[in-house]
Amino acid sequence: MEHPVYPAWIRSTRTAIFWVVGAGIAAAAVVLSMFWPPAIGIVLLALPFLYIAVVLTLVSYRLGPRGGDFQGRIHQLLMDSVDGRGRLLDVGCGSGQLLIRIAKSVPGEYVGLDHWGDDWEYSKSQCERNAELEGVRGLRFVHGSASRLPFPARAFGRVVSCLTFHELRDAPDKSAGLIEALRVLEPGGRFAFVDLFDDRRFFGGRDRALEVIANAGAEIGSARTLSEIFDFRFPMNLGRVLKHAVIVTGTRL
Repeated sequence: MEHPVYPAWIRSTRTAIFWVVGAGIAAAAVVLSMFWPPAIGIVLLALPFLYIAVVLTLVSYRLGPRGGDFQGRIHQLLMDSVDGRGRLLDVGCGSGQLLIRIAKSVPGEYVGLDHWGDDWEYSKSQCERNAELEGVRGLRFVHGSASRLPFPARAFGRVVSCLTFHELRDAPDKSAGLIEALRVLEPGGRFAFVDLFDDRRFFGGRDRALEVIANAGAEIGSARTLSEIFDFRFPMNLGRVLKHAVIVTGTRL
């Protein structure tokens, strides 16, 4: 029986590359040391690659159902933050997992947008197939960029986004995604965004991100790090993982 496919947020190809490179260097060091013993020192070059491979593998495990299901729990947090009815947009819908889950809980009009692309293990066809396998009809999946949403202003009553805005590559300022998401939200509509808002590399820090949201015409209800909500342990609490992840919720004025 065919089942829906919901990949974790970690690119499996990158994990595989780090494992292959690390293991390859280590193996080469062992082989060379048979002819020249000092060559065993080359194995030290493999350690950074193997460390990253271990971290990525553990993160994928923690995100999945058998390792704590943090991916599902973060999705549930977003769902609870915009609970109710009204046309909903998921910016960066990936495999459609969050949108399908919301649609299964409360029937309504739901749209998922993503750029997809070769760098990710997601696709529009995958979203549509997952919805079909889950028995959810009427979902609409649209190809596009979060920096230029192909929707008119005030088109949605709810907008959610999960770890998407920091991935924008077609805008000089990643905050463009925040502004666009709020542009298409109707007055009184609710939003919930999870992203690396505490990472200054992407948004200049949480304060600036919140300022952008407020200037876009929104009232912020809460802004909390995910580590305040969940018991993040290694490696989830690393800076390159979810240490800087924040959920921001509120309404459009």
